Amino acid sequence: MRNALLLPDLRELIRDGQAAAVREFLEDYPPARQAELIEDLHPAEAEAVLRLLEPKERAAIVSYLDHDRQLELIESMSLEDAAALLRDMPHDDRADLVTRLDPDRSEMILRRMAQAERDDIRRLTQYEPGTAGSVMTTDYATLPPFVTVREAIDHLRREAPDRETILTNFVVDHQRRLIGSITLQALILARPTARVEDVMQPDPIRARVDDDREEVARKIAQYDLLALPIVDAEDRLVGIVTHDDALDILREEQSEDLLRFGAVDYDAAEADEDPGEEGIAAAVRRRIGWLLGLFMAAGISASIIYLFEWVNRFGRDTLAIDFQIFIPLLIGTGGNAGSQAVGTVIRGLALGDIREGDFFRVVSREALTGALLGSILGVIGFVASLVLCSIGVLGDVGFLADLRFSVVIALAVLGICTWATTVGSAVPIIARRLGIDPAVVSAPMISTLVDTTGLVIFYCIAIVLLMMLGN
Repeated sequence: MRNALLLPDLRELIRDGQAAAVREFLEDYPPARQAELIEDLHPAEAEAVLRLLEPKERAAIVSYLDHDRQLELIESMSLEDAAALLRDMPHDDRADLVTRLDPDRSEMILRRMAQAERDDIRRLTQYEPGTAGSVMTTDYATLPPFVTVREAIDHLRREAPDRETILTNFVVDHQRRLIGSITLQALILARPTARVEDVMQPDPIRARVDDDREEVARKIAQYDLLALPIVDAEDRLVGIVTHDDALDILREEQSEDLLRFGAVDYDAAEADEDPGEEGIAAAVRRRIGWLLGLFMAAGISASIIYLFEWVNRFGRDTLAIDFQIFIPLLIGTGGNAGSQAVGTVIRGLALGDIREGDFFRVVSREALTGALLGSILGVIGFVASLVLCSIGVLGDVGFLADLRFSVVIALAVLGICTWATTVGSAVPIIARRLGIDPAVVSAPMISTLVDTTGLVIFYCIAIVLLMMLGN
């Protein structure tokens, strides 16, 4: 429980029916903290508290609740109360909530709202999920270019109560085409008689309504923006994405990438759910698909070992050494090297440090890195296998045979590490070129691929050894 020290006092005020005291208690905290307190209350207590608050205060708190709690509250309300709540919520949050409601109930609620509000909600819900349009808000302030700074400030003073932010404001022409932006600070510092068009920043950074939401969030982070304007195909301003929404987007995208990287299916509907509270059935459903696929892929590795069983048998009969002893060492090393490479490249792609045009530069760098790592580990493997053979732990049929066997181990480690880092770096970039989320190329997937191909590399080198011994 996040608010163990505060909840007893709040519950006592609720039990005593001290409405004014409850409101005064909550006023000491921002809406996000108030939402945390209400989430820790029982549903009946939470509803009682929300009924005590002013409509705008209630809407601000509900917008910070997790999605399941929002649905519980709005489903328990009358249609009139639900419509009143949606009316005061931030435009993007209420549109998101409407999409989660039962279609019939949401339609009945919308009928009790003004036409302009209904149109706004329907406009925001029509955009494809994952696009800028699906996360933007229409709750922003605009300014015409020809007004003075004094007039602009007066206008914003009137608009502020009904706008999500006035820290960054956008200048549009008579056709609502975006022509500039200006911060509240710039307005305050400018001469009152100056015209907005003379002090605004022309041609501000913007995004299209159908741009990927992750790219929008990256732009906000890259250019340190408080809000990013969203325009349509005609460059008309249709909404904004604020920095707090960008943080939510990046957090959700990172959660998605991390889960997929670990071969766990991502469910946006469960994005806010505490992993510790996730049901067993949901956990199994999210993981079983990948595990089944990887389980079947691992069967290929077993088939390769069976296919090359004659090599293992010949090694035991001729060198008194079982090649299979080293398989876990070799494929484990390759899988680890591949996972490191794929993790490094996916991070670079996510941050924009690596682009599709960097394919050969990145892959060659990772291949060289793998070769150097393989050389270091190969030398260690060579010495270890030679010592173990010499003292008879792995069998000893002469120094020359022991030496050749140790060379096989060293070369196998070198080859597998180089191959693993090459594959691990190339596959995510290729996936991006094909329009596939690189995070889908999970570490277990790369590890399984490297295990299979690493076995082939190892056995091919072992066959060369046996041919050398036969000469």
